[in-house]
Amino acid sequence: MGLLDYYRQFEDMDQEEVNKGLRERRAREKALALEQVPVLDLSSTEWPDFPNSEIVNASIATARGKVNGYPDRHAGELRGMIAKRHGVDPQQVAVGNGAAEMLQAAAYALLGGSGELVTPWPSYPLYPLMASRAGGKPVAVDSADPEDILAAVTEQTRIVMICNPNDPTGTYVPSEHLAGLVAQLPDHVHVLVDEAYVQFQFAEDEDACLRLVDSFPQLLVFRTFSKVYGLSGLRCGYAVANPAAASLLERIAPVLGVNALTQSAALQALKIGDPEVIRRSALVAEQRRRVESALHDLPFDAPPTQANFVWLRAPEMTGAEIASRLEEEKVLVAPGGPLGAEDHVRASIRGPAATSRLLEALEKVASPRGDAAA
Repeated sequence: MGLLDYYRQFEDMDQEEVNKGLRERRAREKALALEQVPVLDLSSTEWPDFPNSEIVNASIATARGKVNGYPDRHAGELRGMIAKRHGVDPQQVAVGNGAAEMLQAAAYALLGGSGELVTPWPSYPLYPLMASRAGGKPVAVDSADPEDILAAVTEQTRIVMICNPNDPTGTYVPSEHLAGLVAQLPDHVHVLVDEAYVQFQFAEDEDACLRLVDSFPQLLVFRTFSKVYGLSGLRCGYAVANPAAASLLERIAPVLGVNALTQSAALQALKIGDPEVIRRSALVAEQRRRVESALHDLPFDAPPTQANFVWLRAPEMTGAEIASRLEEEKVLVAPGGPLGAEDHVRASIRGPAATSRLLEALEKVASPRGDAAA
């Protein structure tokens, strides 16, 4: 049909009829667009956006110039920058291929093939697996209250593992409570604190718990570049400990170190990444306040969170049911069963648009099926 033929079809139609046809066409286009809404994946905890291009370029430059040579297995420059940032000696820092790998190495080093690993539950699901792989026994505690943890410690306990803020609940153990716990533990028990999400907490200073290593030789604090820095694919983490724990740090660091590409990216992230980390942390804090406020008007419960996710439950619904209903609305969350609680789901907190979609989906899940269809 030519252009003139197209317009001639409207010659015998009045304006109202033309407008009606246009409105119907627009309604069909809108319905089609809504059917094509992309899936929003809130099931994982790493940052969804790429890091600054300069960070990526630092890694690429290293790949082009040094990929045929061994990296500095001691990660001297990176350790020095980390140490300066936290006000400790470089000998108090070990760098490894992700915090989880270093925690696993610590389990091998400390459990001795038979020791117990005590951890609040639910928590990061790899902790019990780490204990089992090291020949030890995982011991779950129903809360992160120091008194409850102390009650679970026995002569066979070698590790108390604390994720802080906790994955998946988002709860936070203040440094004062952590210090009280460590002070009461016997000398044969080490406390490993996994601070993967610490940049998202605003309960106290970011290094409040880390600074406790100055007072407690049996305390190790682990950090990662995988979350707020957005470098999950490069696998880089580190541990900070008391000078008296230098031999343990050596045992949990990889023998041949961290690859050169990862070291370059982590260095560049520390050099230029602070403004973006601050922006991301503030964004998460703002959006989780929005989520927590909206939950007051919905039949969902969630503990106060200091992480970049929220731990949700609804009366008379399993976590699998909640996740399935949300998936129907094209929002993916993590069912709570594999994370330690069958009646929960974990939903990551992102930007304003993601929050709006999550809340809209939760409203539909909370509605009876008939109301939702209407």
